[in-house]
Amino acid sequence: METDKETHLESNINSNLSNNCSSGINKAQVTSKKKGKDSKFCGLRKCFSALVDRKQVNLELEVLRLMLRKELNFSLENFEPILANMLPYLLVYYIKNWPGWQKSVEYYSGNITFQMWYDKFHKFITIKLNEAINVHYKEAMAEFRKENPLDTQKKYMLKKIVDHNTQTDNLAPKTMASFTIEISSEPVLLNTIVFTDSSDGDVILKQHGVLEWDRKVTDTITLKQLISWPHVGVHLVSPIFSFTRRNLHEFRRHISLVGTPLTPISVEFIEEIKVLNSQMSRSAFTLDYLKKMTREYLNQLRVVYTSPAIVNAFQTVIDEFLVDVEELNIQRNGQPTMANNTSVLFNISKCIYFRNKKLSKGIPSRYDIGYTEVIIPKIETALCVLENEKEVDAYLAHLKNFNSETSLTTGICALPQITFSCSYCQKNFDNGGHIANHLKDEHKMEQPLVCTRCKHPFPALDLSSVRWKHECIYSSRVK
Repeated sequence: METDKETHLESNINSNLSNNCSSGINKAQVTSKKKGKDSKFCGLRKCFSALVDRKQVNLELEVLRLMLRKELNFSLENFEPILANMLPYLLVYYIKNWPGWQKSVEYYSGNITFQMWYDKFHKFITIKLNEAINVHYKEAMAEFRKENPLDTQKKYMLKKIVDHNTQTDNLAPKTMASFTIEISSEPVLLNTIVFTDSSDGDVILKQHGVLEWDRKVTDTITLKQLISWPHVGVHLVSPIFSFTRRNLHEFRRHISLVGTPLTPISVEFIEEIKVLNSQMSRSAFTLDYLKKMTREYLNQLRVVYTSPAIVNAFQTVIDEFLVDVEELNIQRNGQPTMANNTSVLFNISKCIYFRNKKLSKGIPSRYDIGYTEVIIPKIETALCVLENEKEVDAYLAHLKNFNSETSLTTGICALPQITFSCSYCQKNFDNGGHIANHLKDEHKMEQPLVCTRCKHPFPALDLSSVRWKHECIYSSRVK
């Protein structure tokens, strides 16, 4: 039940706001208020009307509290005091930063009715305040209880509340996003996704025709390109030497206006180093030793396999692994090393790419929606097994004396194998041809990518052949 003080305050506010913003409300509404038949407070609506008419609006704290109670249905008395005191200021913040203000030209030209525009404004305010109450405030309080309060305060300043997965309509920064879109599906959909505006202003998700792999890709893709393709993993397994390389490219996706600049992205070169099996021991091996050992390894494989293509496949996969170790440059005693039973996740090219496409149809305008993918090329390289030098020598001796008719293919005499996997689908393949067909049938063609620095476009096929590196014009210009 309202107190006399609140009722009196509401009456004064209605009267003042009616005088200030009556030009934005139709006569029927004003008449209704004058008759006093409906005591429903409409301060937020009148404030919106005044701002639409480009009038200056001064709001007292009690006015904001009434807006929260009467029009936004927030029971302030049920909130913690800190949150209740903060909400009026958040209300002002979201009123001021509503992305819809960018559509004022459409309103003044008659393309949007006042009621439609206000409904969107009201919906945005409601969503953002609920988000602040149910998400950001709870997160902040949880952090306050376990972290340094000053550090947490900096972390949860309004301008710092950012989620790179949230999107907004119009030009507002991502902190203004009133919703999050999460799309979980096969890459074939993500490569053909389309958003378009509906008549009521909502966004509709559609799918365009599936992009087929270019015949050139099907006919010419090499093993080196294949093992650097997004979502592809390659695994070499043998009794004394096993490693795996997986492409775990990070994809950050969002919706924004076409032409909106990307937010600067900072990525660590080495993101994670972890032990594969805590029950197993680890030993570090220098790059020189790995090169010497694998050279002898390949020489013995030439005895086992008469087909040069098979040996070349082993050579290609091993060479890429050795380049990983060299580029990681994790030094011990001044030399690049790699430990067995260890994996390293790193930004293979030290580059970041993106691609986007216009998703809205019709005549181009500054409100065209774009779908953006930011791609951070990442490789997880892992030296799973490398036995001591004595066992390695024994295995190489077995390979040297290998005889297909008399030699066993299990235990210490087991021949090495190369297999492939799709990390997106969690499927395994016993040869490169099978996974190539899988990519062609299930995931289709990867679209060209653009460097975030020099803005030069590159086909995914070309980047996969050079470990996702390129001669960045921006870098050379900076130097």
